[in-house]
Amino acid sequence: MQEQDKMQSMLGQGMSDAADATTTAAPASFDPRSTTSVQNDLEHLEDRDVQLWSVSLLVALVLAAGFCALLVPRMLWHADEVRIDSPYMPQIFFGFVALIALFNAYVYQQRRLLRNLRRELMRQLLRAKTAENVAQIDPLTETMNRRWMDAILEREMNRTDRVRGALTVMMVDVDDFKVVNTRFGHLMGDRLLQDIARMLKKTFRASDVVFRYGGDEFIVVMVDTGEEQAKVALDRLHGNVEKWNQHAGISGWKLSLSCGYLSYKTGMGIEEMLTTADQRMYEDKHRADLTPAKLGVRTMAPGTA
Repeated sequence: MQEQDKMQSMLGQGMSDAADATTTAAPASFDPRSTTSVQNDLEHLEDRDVQLWSVSLLVALVLAAGFCALLVPRMLWHADEVRIDSPYMPQIFFGFVALIALFNAYVYQQRRLLRNLRRELMRQLLRAKTAENVAQIDPLTETMNRRWMDAILEREMNRTDRVRGALTVMMVDVDDFKVVNTRFGHLMGDRLLQDIARMLKKTFRASDVVFRYGGDEFIVVMVDTGEEQAKVALDRLHGNVEKWNQHAGISGWKLSLSCGYLSYKTGMGIEEMLTTADQRMYEDKHRADLTPAKLGVRTMAPGTA
């Protein structure tokens, strides 16, 4: 009974959580552990299903043992014929039938409860995964959210150490972005950020991850990428900025990006990488000699600081 009450409580909690999920519109408050919690409930449910089948097997063995206890002694004592003469035989027979009927009813009720609970937990898991995916995405630029950057960057750093690969982090900042908001309005500023986000995703590979770091700053995590490959990616970004200024730009304003990048070395921490890339980006931003060949993209590569 305690196990059944626990399952019913889980089912009720699942329905309550599902109702809360539909009425609570706050991806920012989403707890990433909720997915794990639902998965743990599903694993517990699978264990409960195994327990139910184990009980069924045990009952079947008990019934078989009961019949054997009635038949085997008489078969040994009277080898020629097997007769079961007992005034309690009808009661025993109907008792077995009643026991089997009650057990079948119990199994049916438990399996229906398990089925409903599994269905509700799957719905809850889907909602949790959907909420997690929404929480990972910046709603304006549709790039990854900053709050997930540390976890993803740490994962890629560990993978780089494990496979002895390469990893580069690039900081990208929009020059004179406040001018756009002041002269053309915040809607134009939002449109510009969306265009830059699309440009970054087009420039870099699908395996690279683009984050909106804050305001008009973006971070690109380039997996399996060293300094030379990062420079090639910057050349592509240079070309895309030039095309944007020529075809989709803002009249009276020219887009330029300041960039600083750093390749990961074993033993570096996340803060060290981001701080160094940020410093190189700001050093690049404050350089006075913007060469015409760069056409709007100013870059501070490792070793030029």
